[in-house]
Amino acid sequence: MIKKIEFNKLFESNLGWLQSRFHFSFAEYFNPQNINFGALRVMNDDIVQPKTGFTTHPHKDMEIFSYLLDGELTHGDSMGNKETLQRGDMQYMSAGTGVLHSEMNNHPQKPTRFIQTWIVPNSKNLQPNYGSKRFTKEDRLNKWLHLLGGENSDAYVNIHQDANAYVSEIESGRALKMPLLDGRQAYLKVMEGSIKINDTELNHGDAAEITDEDINIFAQTNAHIMLIELAKV
Repeated sequence: MIKKIEFNKLFESNLGWLQSRFHFSFAEYFNPQNINFGALRVMNDDIVQPKTGFTTHPHKDMEIFSYLLDGELTHGDSMGNKETLQRGDMQYMSAGTGVLHSEMNNHPQKPTRFIQTWIVPNSKNLQPNYGSKRFTKEDRLNKWLHLLGGENSDAYVNIHQDANAYVSEIESGRALKMPLLDGRQAYLKVMEGSIKINDTELNHGDAAEITDEDINIFAQTNAHIMLIELAKV
């Protein structure tokens, strides 16, 4: 079954410096029927204006990753990490027992767009950790790039949960598949472009909850997608 989630029906938050679409309950948006999708707790489509950003703030007991689509994002945290990421790069933070961090767009003119995702860990009070990975377009062109996965997976980053995150840039007219095994479900986000997933059309910003059927994607235009695959609960 595929449940389509239209981008223009997502909750929209506009703080001036930050424009966001919330896929799940977050900040000022609360819907008791839309808290999570399994261990997937947050997916925000964020646009941060130049010379602004998320100043230093705390997190605890959450696996958080961000995937850059446009512009640049400068990370800093209480563990001493500081770096600037660009399109196609990923940063990951296991907040564990607690960490302070900031995410800033220091560019003087260009907005930053990224997808911010939170996954509930399988344990609390873990040791905080931060990492990042830079990718080229070729790493994800017409194929799945396995960003994150559970412990001992072949993903670039192992997280504290039985969940996987993939991205792909698919050229127009190309197809991509992924089987969905028993006891698993998936959440697909179209970050750019337009696709068909099985018989359902998804356009820029749209998403879909996928259960009980394999995933068959056809790119109607050049498309950039993210897939979160995780245990069904």
